[in-house]
Amino acid sequence: MILITGATGNVGSELVAQLAAAGVAVRAMTRSPEKTDFPAGVEVVFGDFDKPETLPAALDGIDHVFVVPPGYGSEGPVQERTLVEAARNAGVKHLVKLSTSGVTHGATDPLSTGHRQGEQVIQDSGLAWTILRPGTFMVYLYGYADTIAKERTMYVTEGDPVSAMIHPRDIASVAAKVLTTSGHEGQTYTLTGGEAFSPQRQGETVGAALSQQVKVIERTKAQTQAEFDRLGWGGPRLEALLELKRQSAAWDWKISDAVEAITGKAPLTLRDWVNENIHIFG
Repeated sequence: MILITGATGNVGSELVAQLAAAGVAVRAMTRSPEKTDFPAGVEVVFGDFDKPETLPAALDGIDHVFVVPPGYGSEGPVQERTLVEAARNAGVKHLVKLSTSGVTHGATDPLSTGHRQGEQVIQDSGLAWTILRPGTFMVYLYGYADTIAKERTMYVTEGDPVSAMIHPRDIASVAAKVLTTSGHEGQTYTLTGGEAFSPQRQGETVGAALSQQVKVIERTKAQTQAEFDRLGWGGPRLEALLELKRQSAAWDWKISDAVEAITGKAPLTLRDWVNENIHIFG
């Protein structure tokens, strides 16, 4: 039996679907079971990293756990420590943590730092572990959907990285293999798509799918910050994201072959993701 935390997220929902389709016994942990719509046969359980008393029931009878904490605060990876203690008590054998490629490349932004500390907790757990470090998700393009739909324009920030963006389904496919086959214990995998895209080429890819031109306009960091402030999206989380983007320009373009090596299939393309989500661009 496999427990998927973060089961309603971009990766977790894909992973639950893949495991269910393969006939694997899977339990999906969520803070809102009543809002889920998982495939038939998936066991849904309430669980909350911040409520340790909910974890024993979620972990009962579980052998493997896909670990997706909801976030990191100034106090560090509290959720991972809470989960590890409960997992040891429940007799869990293997933890698979979703991390970030920033850890691979030595990034010091708050998001990468939180994941680095979380990885250490998992590695020090005394249980078998595997770490997955994906780069930028293709779902990042959701952030441009509104202006593409209304203006056929992407407003990007100067210095935005060239990125080997990855489809969440590919991350889920790797996770499914790692959770259901042996030989991945003690391994760390950096995951990317198969091609690196500049912001200009991202816009061109969306435009090709729409059969219309999508303009890409570059803003200064101050202009981006002002726009996010206007929308009420400011604060530490935004600052952390912008710092990650700034640092990732040095390495986000690097391509890993891990997806194909583990799954036996080439990574899905950015055009694949755009075609699947074309409705968001109007």
